[in-house]
Amino acid sequence: MSRNDDFDHVIASWLRRQAPPQAPDRVLNAALGRVASVSQKRSGPRRLFGGNPVTMLTRVAAVAAAVAFVAFIGLQLSNLNGTVGSSQSPSPSGSTEATSSPSPSSSVSPSASSIAPQPTDAPLLLRLWLGNEAGAYHAMTVLEDGRVITTADPGSANAPVERRLAAAGIQLIRIELAATGLADRSADYFPIAKPGVEPPPYGGAPAKLEVAEDGGGTVVITWFLHNSGNAYFEPQPEAEALEAFGQRLLTLDEWLPADAWAESNPVPYAPEAYVVRIETQAWGGSLDDLGPETSSVSWPLAGGIDGFGDLMNETGEPSVRCGVVDANQGSEIIDALVAAGATQTDLTYPAFALGKRASVELVTIDLEPILPHTDAPCASPGNLLAP
Repeated sequence: MSRNDDFDHVIASWLRRQAPPQAPDRVLNAALGRVASVSQKRSGPRRLFGGNPVTMLTRVAAVAAAVAFVAFIGLQLSNLNGTVGSSQSPSPSGSTEATSSPSPSSSVSPSASSIAPQPTDAPLLLRLWLGNEAGAYHAMTVLEDGRVITTADPGSANAPVERRLAAAGIQLIRIELAATGLADRSADYFPIAKPGVEPPPYGGAPAKLEVAEDGGGTVVITWFLHNSGNAYFEPQPEAEALEAFGQRLLTLDEWLPADAWAESNPVPYAPEAYVVRIETQAWGGSLDDLGPETSSVSWPLAGGIDGFGDLMNETGEPSVRCGVVDANQGSEIIDALVAAGATQTDLTYPAFALGKRASVELVTIDLEPILPHTDAPCASPGNLLAP
């Protein structure tokens, strides 16, 4: 079977899953027939759909037409039956009912990763950040080579994992992204109070979507969907569509066909480098509660713990030292801390606590994985927890 046949099979499978349940098979088959007969006319941004203009792009455009055709026919049939067929594609007026993302770390394979570490120059397709009261945090990165890197809500103790999409799976995500109609321009979509209404206060970080453009640019879209509905604020169709797309990304297993994956089993994310932050601050508790002495750690890098990296603040507390190490150096640091009995304080990424009893100080050492296409300046509050 050729790659085109594989692609046709996956797209057809996806169409059948997306078709309204009221639409009989003959309607869907007719739509698929239209896909086969559509002329090779170029449409839509080439960057979004990829491929050359007379093959992949027109096939995806035809699929989009087929989706619209199936939805239209399903709607007409359902109206005859007194019900309206539903579509799972994001829509400005569609439901944004929260769907919890399946915990990928619960099924991480204990065996060696089948996904070899890839160079960070693999082109970015998109990146999703979510927000809460504490701030923004990375949720998902999708690369053009098919890698899907997912991190969980901070505090969930789920470490980052990765999987890999097949080419057809990437195309299905592009279709979902294009369906929002919002991926071609940077914009902010925040609540707007209705005239004469005093809205309730709201806070927390907004969600953010980054979409790669031709020429190395990035479309950056932020939004905040207020949960009060339309009682205090004007309708937010753009924020609703973006929220729905974000939920689709977080629930790929629920709608992508099995053959849209090249490797569906999540494995621990293997970073190429870490940002290492060492913070030292006064300890007000019992000395017995401090972790092992810093002097007991066989620090594998020159300069020791106290001389690592660059001092980020000349005055103030805590004292912060920061530096970037490669994957091998990061593993050596982790091994040395574990061997010394350092207390691990976080399971999302390696974080340990040590002590200096003579000066009554707490020393924390965090190693945050550097994600593809993200700058990791030591002055930033974090690589995973903040954009």
